Amino acid sequence: MQDACPHILLPVPYRSNIARSSVPYRSAMRLREFLRADFVISRLQANDMEGVVHEICARADAAGIGSGAVIAEKLLEREHGHTTVIGSGLAIPHATVPDLPEPVIGVALAKYPIRFGPAGTDAVRLLFVLLSPPGREREHVKLLARICRLARHSDFIDQLETADDDATVIEIIEFIDDQHV
Repeated sequence: MQDACPHILLPVPYRSNIARSSVPYRSAMRLREFLRADFVISRLQANDMEGVVHEICARADAAGIGSGAVIAEKLLEREHGHTTVIGSGLAIPHATVPDLPEPVIGVALAKYPIRFGPAGTDAVRLLFVLLSPPGREREHVKLLARICRLARHSDFIDQLETADDDATVIEIIEFIDDQHV
């Protein structure tokens, strides 16, 4: 019997020489899985990039996430190489940090807009901090994408700015996170 649709090619399974990651694939990644309540700063005291990074890293150190000095070095290296300011008052400082057991997300809110990137970039009011161990690049990129999707929610940043404390920040993020696929 002849093929009724000879012009349609069936997909060939993708074969790659690249070694597969040892991290299992996740389809619906939620921020709550990586968000740490002890890595939230509802009102930053610092008002410049270096000060903000050091304040965030001090919180990471105090929370037992990793060495504040190492995290600061990695985050500043990234910021000096390429800004993580997304626009609309959001920055997502992120880095690969040795000796972390898994990715972790922190959140920091500025009392007043902060110049976080180079001249010409929007001032920042909200920072999501993403730290990942080496070898977890796929998860790292998926988490960055997830944060960006949530930040597009119509009043996400405004809602977070009304939070009175760290627990409320977490509640708002989890609520918005649960509404998105």
